[in-house]
Amino acid sequence: MCKNDDCNESRRTFLATTAAAVVGLAATGNAGQQTAKYPQEEKVVTRVLDNPTITHGPVVFQHNKKDTIDGFLARPKADGKYPVVVLIAGNVITEEYIQNTCAALAVAGNIGLAPNIFHTLIPEVQKTAEERRKALIPHSDSDALLDINSGLDYLRKQSFASFDSIGVIGFCYGGKLAMMLGSRSREVDAVVAYHPGPVTDEDIARLKGPVMIHQGTADRAVPNSQIEELEKRLRARKIPVQVFWYDGADHGFLAYTRPFYRPDYAKLSWERTVEFLNKQLKRSKE
Repeated sequence: MCKNDDCNESRRTFLATTAAAVVGLAATGNAGQQTAKYPQEEKVVTRVLDNPTITHGPVVFQHNKKDTIDGFLARPKADGKYPVVVLIAGNVITEEYIQNTCAALAVAGNIGLAPNIFHTLIPEVQKTAEERRKALIPHSDSDALLDINSGLDYLRKQSFASFDSIGVIGFCYGGKLAMMLGSRSREVDAVVAYHPGPVTDEDIARLKGPVMIHQGTADRAVPNSQIEELEKRLRARKIPVQVFWYDGADHGFLAYTRPFYRPDYAKLSWERTVEFLNKQLKRSKE
């Protein structure tokens, strides 16, 4: 567990890595969106954005009554109230696999909302990794959680959203935030983390679980030892946790917009995630 300046330095290092990743995505034309060419395109088995039973698109909501935050929302087209699942990205929400994951949540009968916790970045201005790193540092974990709660407040006003229970899915840094949200909110009933970033004891102090973690054995961004230690700490706190390991998979194996996409593991991990959410989230009878 890190404390005080050690935690801050760890976070600075992590955000610097994230900023570099964002720059890399931008260099490829919004992570493949503009060219519509994905790694192993003929093997993409997880894309559901064109599913006719769902509707999706960008949304905006207010933060502190003055700042406008954008996000991406997907939900079933059919009338009714659906469980809310917050999707927390590890970097930009414009990468299509994030939007697709929201859509996949809708196909499974949920509302998928990805708040843009990186709204402080201005791509036209912050073009280098160093510029992005400096822009991200002042936006703390607590600030990101406020962004997420602003998105939840937006959903509370929507007739199609049920707040009987809430699920949260996070990728990398978003995985850390997913556990922090679960720890700080009594409404969260299920947490799914794909290769989560460093988590402190304070981050999970009030987490009740259950938690599902997906980790590739060849992940070069998140060490396996970090996940093993996290599992031990969760179990020590009596938090129900499942950890699934994917042999030979690298960081971002769910993302078909990336070179490390593994369609077999992406499909398997998503099936496990949907089964987990269906079990843990309450379905409104309205």
